[in-house]
Amino acid sequence: MTTYTKTWRNNVWLVWFTIQVPIILLIDALEFYPKWLHESPGAPLHLFATVQKEHIAKYNDPIVQWSRETASGHDSWMGLFLYLEFAFTLPTVLYALYRFGVKRTGTSGADELLFLLYGFETALTTLVCIHDSFYWDDAVYSAEVKRTFQVNFFGPWFVIPTLVFIDMASRILSRIRVADAALAGKKVQ
Repeated sequence: MTTYTKTWRNNVWLVWFTIQVPIILLIDALEFYPKWLHESPGAPLHLFATVQKEHIAKYNDPIVQWSRETASGHDSWMGLFLYLEFAFTLPTVLYALYRFGVKRTGTSGADELLFLLYGFETALTTLVCIHDSFYWDDAVYSAEVKRTFQVNFFGPWFVIPTLVFIDMASRILSRIRVADAALAGKKVQ
């Protein structure tokens, strides 16, 4: 029989996963959509292309500027991270919305393992971005701008998934302890 873990943290994760959907689909995926969907002012996703262009104009963000055409540069790993985002993160986020927002039964052990992997993958890929920012050209990116990226832009995407990872690891550890205690109880009998 499957047991489910219900906690107030599930609602926190629901909010976090809800925030991710528009960012993944409408900002990160823009590079992969046909240009007619976002380039012209009347295009359905033009607002998001405008937001992206304004972000680039203000911060000269090399990660947001990544494209398949620039993939041969130092940030060739970015394409891999985007494919990971579409192949693993997006389905996991959508499942999390279903699990936390629709089902509301809590998490099973399998859910916790999936969300543990999500937390690890998201925190690790963000940590790579943070690490990369330390090596950006000082003539282009001041220490203050780098700090803005590291703390304001990348920080939440590292800290919150790390907290998801810790939460899910503690849930899984609790399940293991219960199973170990049950096995120990059977051996005594």
